[in-house]
Amino acid sequence: MTELKKVLKLRTVVSASAGLAMATSVYLAGLQIALIVVGELAWISILVAGALCLLSAMCFSELVSLYPTAAGIKLYIQHAFNEKAAIAIGMFYVIAGASIVGAESYLLSSVMIETVGIHVSLLADRFFWMAIFIVLVAYINYRGVSITGWVQDFMTYIMFAFLLFVSIYTLATHDVDLGPALHSPDFTLGKVLTAAGLGIFLFVGFEWVTPLAEETEDYRMVGKGMILAVLLLAITYSLFVVAMYVGLTDAQRHSGTTIPHILFGRNLFGPIGGVIFIFMSLLASLTSFNSGVLNFSRFGYAMARANILPRVFSKLHPDYATPWVMILGLTIFSIGLCAFTLFTGQYMFIITMAAALECFIYVVISLCLIRLRKKFPDQERSYRVPFGKLIPVVNIVVFSGLMLGIFADTTRDAMGKVLFKNYWVAVAMAGFALVMTAYALVIVPRLQQAAQQRASTRKRRRPGQS
Repeated sequence: MTELKKVLKLRTVVSASAGLAMATSVYLAGLQIALIVVGELAWISILVAGALCLLSAMCFSELVSLYPTAAGIKLYIQHAFNEKAAIAIGMFYVIAGASIVGAESYLLSSVMIETVGIHVSLLADRFFWMAIFIVLVAYINYRGVSITGWVQDFMTYIMFAFLLFVSIYTLATHDVDLGPALHSPDFTLGKVLTAAGLGIFLFVGFEWVTPLAEETEDYRMVGKGMILAVLLLAITYSLFVVAMYVGLTDAQRHSGTTIPHILFGRNLFGPIGGVIFIFMSLLASLTSFNSGVLNFSRFGYAMARANILPRVFSKLHPDYATPWVMILGLTIFSIGLCAFTLFTGQYMFIITMAAALECFIYVVISLCLIRLRKKFPDQERSYRVPFGKLIPVVNIVVFSGLMLGIFADTTRDAMGKVLFKNYWVAVAMAGFALVMTAYALVIVPRLQQAAQQRASTRKRRRPGQS
């Protein structure tokens, strides 16, 4: 029987954890953060968001040590509460999380149209670039986890090195005066926290590395990798967002552009800078796509293995040991999301929903940790979050507040025009949750019953058994 291969090392766990956040859409979100709070002080909100994500990474690390499996998030909730809640939340989480592909591919297509373009039509150009990169990444994932991991390592660490170099160079060659910024009337605690809420998006998906627990050489690497990834992201983005803000003109900051990083590159190094940033933007999107397919496909495979998704999605390739049917399903789903985002243009809605979704899951995971400690106090753990209940309780309070703050806010473009009231994000998330609850109550029992019937049929057919 084909099984997942235990071949991944710590460096790949770190790159896979950071990968989803190494996305083109992060540059736009970073500029939005800088416009909410005084730009030169955007690093404060980013470090606050990073510190909070670090606390959540600690909680995830303990849970991974309890259940080192591809179905991790689902099992945490199932053992803490019940299977129906685990299925509903797990399915909602993976589908809503995968929607980030829509925003990311839309912004990537903006880069390509701006610079290359096929010039058939605007919609055709966008859809071409959206689809081609998703198919490319799907093929890489299909060929095996070792190849996928190597590609992920190469792209992620190149991205980290590039962003840190550009940030340090920019901050060394531009005047950054924090005095006026600190005394600005726009620098308030409320704005710092609002920006920190959106700043969660800069770390989006770091916890999605947990489904790789069955493919690491040692599952304890998963917890270490998440913590290292959050630290690297916090340092890198706190520097880069400030550098990008000071490297843009005031007109560019408020132009409503979807490619602020390309403009930043041109300002910094001239035309060649634009070309370099275009290449790095492609690399960023590929890094994010690759990490997303790698992690989401394993979780989907585990859900199918448990008869929560149709059993066909649990098939592994006989030579590459990859969940090829799940990868194919994700590819089709992602292209559908691209088309939806293309026709609606609501990429900022997806970014905002992703930030709110991360806050929600961190609250849920913290609740799981508290409950599992109470239910199974003597169960072996290779890692335990220090200070008792303090850290998970802080997570519950803070991330609940940030999520409510996101829902109560209004998303505007760089010109101040209202794009949407954020309570619609809450409505969309509630709709997703209701659909997934119905799926857990109606569809899953039928899938599980069908699996039991297949098992009974196989048992009756075995020779020598009554």
